Amino acid sequence: MLLHLCSVVLLGLALGANGASNFPAELPRCHYSDTQCIINVSHTLVRQYARTGYAPAAFPQVEPFLVKRFDISDGRSGSLSLKLSFADVNVEGLSSVKFDRAVGFDTNPATSKFEMYGSFPKVVLRGKYVADGRILILPIRGDGDADITLHNPKFSVKFKPGTQARNGKTYLSVDKLKVLLEPQKLNIKLTNLFNGDKALGNNLNQFLNENWSDVWSELQPSVHVAIAEIMKSILSTLFKRFPYEDLFLED
Repeated sequence: MLLHLCSVVLLGLALGANGASNFPAELPRCHYSDTQCIINVSHTLVRQYARTGYAPAAFPQVEPFLVKRFDISDGRSGSLSLKLSFADVNVEGLSSVKFDRAVGFDTNPATSKFEMYGSFPKVVLRGKYVADGRILILPIRGDGDADITLHNPKFSVKFKPGTQARNGKTYLSVDKLKVLLEPQKLNIKLTNLFNGDKALGNNLNQFLNENWSDVWSELQPSVHVAIAEIMKSILSTLFKRFPYEDLFLED
């Protein structure tokens, strides 16, 4: 969910840059450390291009955003042990992102912080699932349609780049990246649980929703790792294409 939106921050900077980046000159531009500009440009890009994308800047469509496959697995001891495999998941609600705060983005990337904080009113994931696991002593089996709603999720993204000089320019790599996502409430609906047994399925869905906080507590480490790995791949592609200096206006 955050993978493309957080790369939008740096894409926004690149869109505003001049010189070798060759991005449209009419789009907003930011100076180093101008975090309010970074927030404003990010909002502008998401609001204008989330549903259509923007080919001249290789900005992808993110509303809705299709995730072909997403696995969540938690095998730790406790009340919940669950593996969920999702396929062809449409993620809705990303265009309503609100970036609240940006930190860093300074002239020297080797010493700068790179942090973004924000929230969504609601994020909805709809797709196919396969479940295998247990809650307490009750085994969980099923495959069908999944509908998961995260209400008012807050997020933070922090990354630490590596740097390499090439042809007089500084190129980045994503050495460390940490994602935190925290919904205020979670609703889950899984169809065709227990081979279509509606009574058992309804009871399990009710249990999951009544105990959503415990469910999220068990699953969030795997969710955060999965999102972070995808984000690393996207940002690494961006950094290979554009040197750091081309992402900003000169002071």
